[in-house]
Amino acid sequence: MSRAPQTPLGRTARLLDLVPYLASHQGIELLSLAQEFDVSQSQMVADLTTLWMCGLPGYTPLELMDLSFESGFVTIHNAETLAHPRTLSDEESIALLLGLDLVIESLPNDREDLKKIALDLVTRLSARSSIPAKLSALPVMPGSVRSIVERAVREKSGVEIVYHSSYSDTITKRIVVPIELRVENGSEYLWGICQNARAFRSFRLDRIQTAVLTAVQKISTTPSEQKHEVAYTICTHSREREVMERFGLDRESHRGAMETTSFSHEWIRRSVLASSGSVEVLSPADIRSDVLRAAQSILNRYAST
Repeated sequence: MSRAPQTPLGRTARLLDLVPYLASHQGIELLSLAQEFDVSQSQMVADLTTLWMCGLPGYTPLELMDLSFESGFVTIHNAETLAHPRTLSDEESIALLLGLDLVIESLPNDREDLKKIALDLVTRLSARSSIPAKLSALPVMPGSVRSIVERAVREKSGVEIVYHSSYSDTITKRIVVPIELRVENGSEYLWGICQNARAFRSFRLDRIQTAVLTAVQKISTTPSEQKHEVAYTICTHSREREVMERFGLDRESHRGAMETTSFSHEWIRRSVLASSGSVEVLSPADIRSDVLRAAQSILNRYAST
């Protein structure tokens, strides 16, 4: 009779079961132990060797488990802490419940047997802790969106995305020719050529709301509109130090009306609003009007609550 293939999860479960079993079957023959767990003797020796290096933090001979199996008979000592199931902390229970939720959601429809086992574990874990069973682990982006983006990268085909820009707080539809996926500062980005901007752009994956494969013509990377510095003038009403740091001003120029530049109209608007009345835009008139409209919109929202 052939044995089931060994898997990391299967071996971990067997190691956890071995400790209480050996504690109640001291001196069991190695061959009988291997037969009980349906593994070869060499695999059982490997498992026992692994257990021999396990124990409580400190990991000196005083804290490690003491196993003896060279004679062909197995005994275990100093394993009282693992002789019975340990109590889980709230943090550990939450991690397990969230992990089980991801497992349940990823199971195919024809594996109701595995789903039933996982749901039973969720119920039992919740009953033994103060954590409700209805914890849900939501991925940072829908799996359908990720699969389409990954396919577009592999096939170098175009992808039409609906993207939320946190910079401008706008939702736009863009057509992108993907080049690669990157991870920067703990976040995943799609890097490619944006047809709208006719330039290289990066898009955070968790801000892509929808994605659809699409055909695109060759896109020139010559920007359709050049970026120019925007000159603007502000004056300070309070919190001078904060204003100096935010707008990159030096102390000598920090008097009366101050003229400076930026490459982004949106950055100017947001920086002035973030200053909470400490800064006033004097010119140009279009930026001053944008700030006024945005501030009035915020006040209207507060008034309506």
